[in-house]
Amino acid sequence: MKRAPTGLALCALPLFAWAAPQASPEPQSPAHPLLELAHEREKDRDRSEHGASDGAGVREALHRLEQAHVPGDAECAASIGAARYVDLYLLLANAYFDAGEFPAAAAAYRHALACRPHAPEVLAALAGTLFNMRDYAGTREAITRSLEMDPRSVEANRRAANLDFVQEHWADAMARFRYIASSDTDRVRAGYGQLMYWLSQRRAGIAKPEFITRTPGEGWPQPLLLFMRGEYTEQELLEPIHAGDDPGNIQVETSTDERLCEALFYVGEEYWARGQPDVARDYFTALVNIKVLDFLEHGLALAEIAKLRR
Repeated sequence: MKRAPTGLALCALPLFAWAAPQASPEPQSPAHPLLELAHEREKDRDRSEHGASDGAGVREALHRLEQAHVPGDAECAASIGAARYVDLYLLLANAYFDAGEFPAAAAAYRHALACRPHAPEVLAALAGTLFNMRDYAGTREAITRSLEMDPRSVEANRRAANLDFVQEHWADAMARFRYIASSDTDRVRAGYGQLMYWLSQRRAGIAKPEFITRTPGEGWPQPLLLFMRGEYTEQELLEPIHAGDDPGNIQVETSTDERLCEALFYVGEEYWARGQPDVARDYFTALVNIKVLDFLEHGLALAEIAKLRR
């Protein structure tokens, strides 16, 4: 799932209906269909499609800051143009984040906080950046401060829940993801909360996990929820994943590579819950190689790989 842009309201995603495929026997299907698909696409993928940046966004943001003559951090909050300066720093931070330059993004978020110290959404974005840098102490500090200002923020709770998940604080992760799954007003984004709520239960050893009862969103990622409940096989996930590149797909941020990125994470976590961490690591590694840097699953996969290496 793509991270929410800082300072921008979340818009409802265009949806499309997805009909569950009819089950059909496929005796020759590979043992790990998603992994096979990832390896096939890796051979042909245009490496510039994801994860590469020509630096244009960063250069434009830096140019705007220079033109604005932004005061130093100590003076920014009291300046007349403080609100505008915050927006300029956020533009720069987002550009750095999308380019994978996380330390520079974190520095820009801190400059924005100097201009507006009581900005919970900026603190949450900083927490997400520090998470990708695996600075978990800094992540915890930033997200705690954000939640103290806005304890009901779904996005801030999502950041905190992701940290709880990778640190295996299962009770906290379950509580936060349950809140996200039930409170996110966007039913499609709520589906990702449902997935993480389910996986938190699985990883905690709960034999019969559950989803929150609410009207589901349409389209992606509903096939992943059906997979978790045993209503889809991994092989059957290939069809909706391939459908991401169909001309008729109007659901934003759900191309085939983007769907595959997400599927590799959630199915990989399911393998880990089944006691197959080595298989999970292969799935996470394949996910990282797709280089959808601005998706939350990319940072989560890197964190899980680091744990598995230890």
